[in-house]
Amino acid sequence: MAKPRRTLIVTEKPSQARSIIKGWEAVFPNDVITRFYTPPIGSFLFHLPRDLPIAEVPIIAEPVLKPRSFERLNWSEVSSLSKNFGDVARAADHIVCATDFDATGCRNFLELMRYYEINKPLHEVSWLGLQMEDFKSVVAAIKRDWRADHPDFTRMAAIGHARRYFDYLYLINALPVFGRALRMAGLDTEGSLGFMSKYSLQTLLMLLRLGTDPLPEGRLITLMRKNPLSKKGSQIGSPISRPEILSWLERSGCMERIGAGESNMRLFVVSDRGRRLARLLHKDCLDPDLGHRLEDWGATWPESKPRIERYIRTYFGKQKRFLASFA
Repeated sequence: MAKPRRTLIVTEKPSQARSIIKGWEAVFPNDVITRFYTPPIGSFLFHLPRDLPIAEVPIIAEPVLKPRSFERLNWSEVSSLSKNFGDVARAADHIVCATDFDATGCRNFLELMRYYEINKPLHEVSWLGLQMEDFKSVVAAIKRDWRADHPDFTRMAAIGHARRYFDYLYLINALPVFGRALRMAGLDTEGSLGFMSKYSLQTLLMLLRLGTDPLPEGRLITLMRKNPLSKKGSQIGSPISRPEILSWLERSGCMERIGAGESNMRLFVVSDRGRRLARLLHKDCLDPDLGHRLEDWGATWPESKPRIERYIRTYFGKQKRFLASFA
C-alpha cells in the first residue's frame, strides 16, 4: 500500500482553511494534511537598524525581515501560528498556497518560502488562486491544478514585492526625517505615535489643500477613497487601513473632534498641531498620485526598483534639506 502523501496547506485564517481542507479531502482523500497560517498582515516584520541617523538620509538598503509574534491575535487556533514553517514545509511531500487572490497573499507565501529556505520549485507548488471559497469553487480550483509559477501568481507577487520594498525604504527614511518633524510639532516620538505612515501624511496634506470644513468620519473616508487631488485615480489607503489612518491622526493630535453635527455626530477637523506639522513639510511631500505610482512600480517589478530608489532619494532629500532651514 502506497504511503499517504503529506500535504501542507497554507492559508490566511482558520475559517478559510476549514473550507479549503474539506475540498482538498474530497479530491485527495488519502492525503495527510497539515495547515499553516500566514495572516493578511504577513508573517514578518521589518528588522530595523538601531538609531537611524538623519545624517545618512536618504538611505537605500535591502529589506531585512524577522518573524512576527502572534501572541495577541484573537484566534482559537493561534497555536498554529507559532509553528516553524521551515519544519512543516520540509516535512511535507506537497505544498499548497491557498492565500488570498491578491498581491499581499502571494507575497506573504513567497516570503515564507524564501525566509525558511524552502527551495522547492514553484512549478511543484500548488496554487489555488481562489476568488470564491465555497465547496464547489474550491474543488474546481484544485482540479484545474494551477501552480505557483502561474502568470497571475507571478504578477501579483511582483506587485507585493514592489510595495514591500517601497514601504521598507519609506520607513527607514521616515523614522529619522519625519521623526524630527513630529518632535518639532510637539509629539512624543518614543511611543506608538513616533511613525507617520505614508498615507497618514497624504491624508493630512490632502485635507489642508482642500480646506474642507469639519467632517464626519464617513465623509473623510470617502475623500480618501476618491482622492479629488489625484489626476490618476489614486486612492489613499485601503478599506482596512483608512480607519486606522484617521485613528493615528486623532491620537497624535493632528486632527481633533469638535462639536456635534447632524444626529449629534462628532466631526473631525485638522488641529493646530496638524497645521504646525504641515508647515514643517516640504510642499512636494504631498503626492496625490502615490497610489498610482505604487501600482506602476508593481506592474514593472523588478525593473522598477531603480525608479523606487530615485523617488525615495528625491523625496527625503528635499524634506531633509527643508527641515534644516528650521534649525
